[in-house]
Amino acid sequence: MKKKWYKGKTFVITGASGDIGSEVCRKFAPLGLRMYLLDLMNPKLNDLVSELGNLGAEHVEAIEMDVTNQEQIKSTFDYIGKTEGCIDILHNNAGIGGMVSITNGGSFDDYRKIMSINVDGMWLVLQAALPYIGRAAPTKKNPERKQGQLIFTSSSAGKTGIPNMAAYSMSKHAVVGLADSIRREFEMLGHDIQVICVCPAPARTKFWASDPELEKWVEQYQQKGLLYKFIEAEDVANRILKASRKYKKEIYVPRYWWLIPFLQMFSHHTVGKLLIKIEEAKKDMPSVNSKNEKSQGKSEE
Repeated sequence: MKKKWYKGKTFVITGASGDIGSEVCRKFAPLGLRMYLLDLMNPKLNDLVSELGNLGAEHVEAIEMDVTNQEQIKSTFDYIGKTEGCIDILHNNAGIGGMVSITNGGSFDDYRKIMSINVDGMWLVLQAALPYIGRAAPTKKNPERKQGQLIFTSSSAGKTGIPNMAAYSMSKHAVVGLADSIRREFEMLGHDIQVICVCPAPARTKFWASDPELEKWVEQYQQKGLLYKFIEAEDVANRILKASRKYKKEIYVPRYWWLIPFLQMFSHHTVGKLLIKIEEAKKDMPSVNSKNEKSQGKSEE
């Protein structure tokens, strides 16, 4: 999309106050968008509203919304749709993480919490937003044609299985599948709805800072070399903006992480060994294992 396309367009994002979500908002605000920030209400969300206005957003509004509350989701999108007429960009970003798997004692409740936010939440948001997605852009061939963007936050875990994070990996695989399916469905309908799926490597967010011992493990983990360096939320936001401008259907952050699913096509063994080696680093941190393996991470966005 050309820069001038964004001016006055409607931008909606879930998980807006999270680390990644807020950085995405900061990158898009100078384009002059009308922005709706959806999240559980908190002081950070209110502060972000003022900040985005100063950065150049035409309109900024925070709305309290829980992606597991179907009635709240529907009323929110009906309000936005009736106020704006359409939604030009919807960033389905809300999600959580956690060390939850079968072999580490993860409970079904732990599993369902991750799935209800990361997968069910995306489905419910898309379902409620569907009548408003895209702005009319008719052609002679298709007078019903619409134009817009859908952005999905998945993860590098959506391309391979991560030890001790089976529930999270499952949820992010589902996001990739959802994005691929929706993209083809809009193509079949003749719409110009660009669907972008974002697969970041582990990012430095509040989840990793939730416990001093976990922070210590992260520090040791990153000393292993370039491949193990955590990315910054701003790195993810920059790539999302570029993907929106140039329409990249699927992006990895950093770029070279596309090698993981590529190598996995030829050798599951090699990739598996790499991921197991990463996970085994935690064995030197017993307090991390006992305290955090079953915990739910804070919002990753």
